[in-house]
Amino acid sequence: MKHLIFDCGGVMVWPRLGEWNIPFGALEILGPRARDIYTSKYLTAHRTAVHFLDEDQLVPNVEAERHLRRKYVLSMNDLMDWQLTTLDISRLADDFTDNINRYGLFEDVAPWLMRWKSRYSLGMLSDAMPSLIKFMDQWGLLSLFDATVISTQIGAIKPDPKMYEAILQKLNAEPADCLFVDDRAANLEGAIAAGMKAVQMARPAFLPEVLWDGPVVDSFEALDRLIEA
Repeated sequence: MKHLIFDCGGVMVWPRLGEWNIPFGALEILGPRARDIYTSKYLTAHRTAVHFLDEDQLVPNVEAERHLRRKYVLSMNDLMDWQLTTLDISRLADDFTDNINRYGLFEDVAPWLMRWKSRYSLGMLSDAMPSLIKFMDQWGLLSLFDATVISTQIGAIKPDPKMYEAILQKLNAEPADCLFVDDRAANLEGAIAAGMKAVQMARPAFLPEVLWDGPVVDSFEALDRLIEA
């Protein structure tokens, strides 16, 4: 094995408020209206507005993402009848793009990436908006990766073959020399179809919805044992 490639969500980070599209500052900014977040009305509104946040569109930078976030919040404001001010709409969008606290970083990520760095080349392949790259840099992790690809750079999401082709090209890697780690079964199957080996991450604190038939680990330490075996 020469190259380790990691998804981000569910593998390296998790959403602190339990849902990927809720900014960390929502509880403060929404005030009593934050009670709506976990209702069926909110879920219906989110399904109507979430197209603004599609991760298979091209989004060149954080400012472009910020613009899309504002469109999403504006739509949610109308659908939920929150009667937010223009300032609050901007605050919610900005909190999502700028507040790293919306993510929790699993505690084993940094130590193991630093260990693996001396043995393998490392890649990150994630369906994500540009703010993720900014946060990985703020955590001091971005420099550990030899290549990163996010879906909004490509205009496609996993398991689209374009995603796997992009990271292979950036790593200058042969598929058979790569191990891909993701929490979603469909993405792992996509990696297998691309010629890679694949392992599912099923962390106890953030279990995937579907377990696949291939190898499964629950931590980076367990992943290392599997690689060595």
